[in-house]
Amino acid sequence: MPDSFFQAIAAEPPPPITLKKRATAEEIEADLKERIDRAAQRDPRLEGCATSHPRRIRVRAEGAPNWTVDGFPGLASGCFTTLVAIVDQARLEYDLIS
Repeated sequence: MPDSFFQAIAAEPPPPITLKKRATAEEIEADLKERIDRAAQRDPRLEGCATSHPRRIRVRAEGAPNWTVDGFPGLASGCFTTLVAIVDQARLEYDLIS
């Protein structure tokens, strides 16, 4: 076998292709609300917490999120970190469409 064959086998595999779900701002907002409600069942401090409406942003790098939220209205004490984690996870999973 030629050496190039073994070099190709030893080369690192390409990164996995991840496909994001495409959703409107309303669909993303509904998903975020469901996630927050589930988290509130485990931690009562999250009861009544919400996010602002998702809005499109400029993508800075390939695969980076194309949306964000501008804040958390009615933010209760002790729930900021959890809300940020919920939004960050959703931003990895969704692309905002018009």
